[in-house]
Amino acid sequence: MNKLTVTKISAIGFVVLLVILHFINTSVNPIWQPISEYALGNAGWLMQIVFFLLGISFLTLGLYLIKYLPKIGSKIGGVLLVIASLGNFLAGIFNTDPVDTLPEYMTMSGQIHNAAAGLLGFMILATVFITYQFRKNMFVFTIILWGLEVALIIVMGVYLSETNGMITPETPIGWLGRIVIVFCAIWVWSCAHYLQKSNFKN
Repeated sequence: MNKLTVTKISAIGFVVLLVILHFINTSVNPIWQPISEYALGNAGWLMQIVFFLLGISFLTLGLYLIKYLPKIGSKIGGVLLVIASLGNFLAGIFNTDPVDTLPEYMTMSGQIHNAAAGLLGFMILATVFITYQFRKNMFVFTIILWGLEVALIIVMGVYLSETNGMITPETPIGWLGRIVIVFCAIWVWSCAHYLQKSNFKN
């Protein structure tokens, strides 16, 4: 099984299992609680698998780009995807604290998880370098992804400014965060699919 096939299967698995988790663990309110909260429930192991699957999809696509695409932009994008994948693996290993935990009471696991989540930004950045290689083929997907990410940042800024930086039921950013992460998986799948169809190898 080649890297691109693994990328596509992992991305699909991520989306499917994440959807299933919403039915298994109904104690998490998707309106405001992040997906990391699913790791704290009875099916926490399933959320860990979800993180690992997304990490695998980033990693395998990144390694493929580094190995097979000749242009420096694609290789930079590949490296950024590999870095982003490490964030997903760490997020799967180290559970988050409950979202309403005050900073002074956060565990080491929660701190590592939050830092790892920040590495998703490298995936968003990678799309710029990779899209430059493919021109029109991934342009629309990339614009949508960046639009969603910017919208999430703006919405978080607005709501968190009203709650002193704490995520509460009054900060309804859960669904937008889910849309962003799912679209990351869709972007990765689409990129791998395009590479397979075009046999984009050096």
